[in-house]
Amino acid sequence: MIILSIYPWTNTSSAALSINGKIVSASPEERFNRVKGSSDFPINAINWCLKEHKLSWKNIDAVAIAWNPSKNIKSASSRWINNMRWRGEFLSNVPAQIMKMINYESDNHLSIFFDRQKIFFLNHHECHAASAFFASPFKNSDILTIDGHGENETCFMGYGRSNKIIKKNSIPYPHSVGLFYGTFTDYLGFKPDSDEWKTMALSSFSKKKNIYDKKINKIFHLTKNGIELDLSYFNYFFFDAQRNFYNDKFIRLFGKSRRVNDKYEKRHYEIAGAMQRAFEKQVFHLLKLTKNQGSNSGNIVLAGGAAMNCVFNGLLEKNKIYKNNYIPPWPDDLGVSIGAAYLLDYKLRKNKRKIEKIRSSFLGPKYNSNFIENEIRKYKLNYSKPKKLNEYIAKKISYGKLIGWFNGRMEFGQRALGNRSILADPRNKKIKDTINKAIKYRENFRPFAPAVLEEEAYRYFDIKRGTKIEFMEKAVLVKNLWRDKIPGVTHVDGTARVQTVSKKINPDFYDLIYEFRKITKIPILINTSLNLNGEPIVCSPKDAIRTFFSCGLDILVLGRFVIEK
Repeated sequence: MIILSIYPWTNTSSAALSINGKIVSASPEERFNRVKGSSDFPINAINWCLKEHKLSWKNIDAVAIAWNPSKNIKSASSRWINNMRWRGEFLSNVPAQIMKMINYESDNHLSIFFDRQKIFFLNHHECHAASAFFASPFKNSDILTIDGHGENETCFMGYGRSNKIIKKNSIPYPHSVGLFYGTFTDYLGFKPDSDEWKTMALSSFSKKKNIYDKKINKIFHLTKNGIELDLSYFNYFFFDAQRNFYNDKFIRLFGKSRRVNDKYEKRHYEIAGAMQRAFEKQVFHLLKLTKNQGSNSGNIVLAGGAAMNCVFNGLLEKNKIYKNNYIPPWPDDLGVSIGAAYLLDYKLRKNKRKIEKIRSSFLGPKYNSNFIENEIRKYKLNYSKPKKLNEYIAKKISYGKLIGWFNGRMEFGQRALGNRSILADPRNKKIKDTINKAIKYRENFRPFAPAVLEEEAYRYFDIKRGTKIEFMEKAVLVKNLWRDKIPGVTHVDGTARVQTVSKKINPDFYDLIYEFRKITKIPILINTSLNLNGEPIVCSPKDAIRTFFSCGLDILVLGRFVIEK
């Protein structure tokens, strides 16, 4: 069974390929067309998935789409239904007319067949659930997904048992935890549905309760079924009919909104901090509701854009609602292409389905040594090929050099995890400012992540021995003893967004950190994505070379080849 999964026209368009229940390739479209957050139909990502496995369209058994438009038919305007601009719209207009006439109540999928092609439109939140549960280490687990909205829902509460996903409850649109967060992101001068992580970083500067906590608590209510927002403060549900997610009543409560180039005021930090606390209160409430109607497994998986909030994720163990938790490296809309492939494979093969768990996010393109060397020579660049590459680069990092690290298969997800990374020395107090000014060209309040040897992470961070945080999905406290010794990865609130590195999962990256440890006695490197501000993570050697010569990196490692300025 070969399934091609596509999620187009979202803030991160992507494609994934599944062969007999195993995800073999996946990539965002942005990595190929070089437009960050590209919403284009993922033609390049699709073509790469097929070419990588020597397939053509005739080999594809089914196509999965992580959105079910039949659930939106009732809310479609009559003008769209009743008028056709050209006869090609029969394809959408006729089914829509019939669905409205028979008062069709959609199931969780819609299918369209033509010639040999079979296209299945699947429920968005169910795809989020599948992207986490079927990639998790759990046979049974509760499931909570939260985002801005799917077709007509903003949350999924249920559980997975063996290879089946069961929905117990949901929150109807427009009451949305994700869009609650997006509204404050918009208010604080960032781009909603894109820059929520900037709002999260800002919140770390205001950890104590302030006057805005009480004000924010006025605009939402926890209920026995989920949450409700006081919609009189919000405009997001008008979509493009209003400029902002917030309205005049919101401004009267919180004051004048911040514009993009405005300076940050104390109240901006305080509002962000109070909102983050409100968000955490909401999600913990949803976790309790999920557990009350869950599987009694003691396990929880989370997905949806809200599961990108690493500050909240870092609190999961401390809260102890669940014994074990899992968040995939693709919890946002990027991951629903993987979820749709998993979900459709189950629906089509049912009891014959064999789940192939994903152990890493390395699902993108890989380039062999001959290709890389030819690219370097094409641009007439000087290069070397050190026999002890990791030892050589570890020494350079210890001397303060900034390294572009390009190796193996590209990551599928928003975070570079050691294959398309910028690496630096965490002991340097000024390294954050250096990277921000010389390479990232971004706000100086945003922290950088530590990549640490898996077996030594507990010595430096407030986690239990043996804890795995493989995808930079959680922010945890840096132990007091080490905060002054690794200032490059310690945020203003004493936390760090940790990545534990396994020798089994990524041996090359592990060995590099190990060599750095031999030199410095610190088994940690700064790891941030190999890209410039406003650009996607690099995909090809050409992308990496262009990025290298466009910023303040000192050394670029392409596979086994080294280019130095």
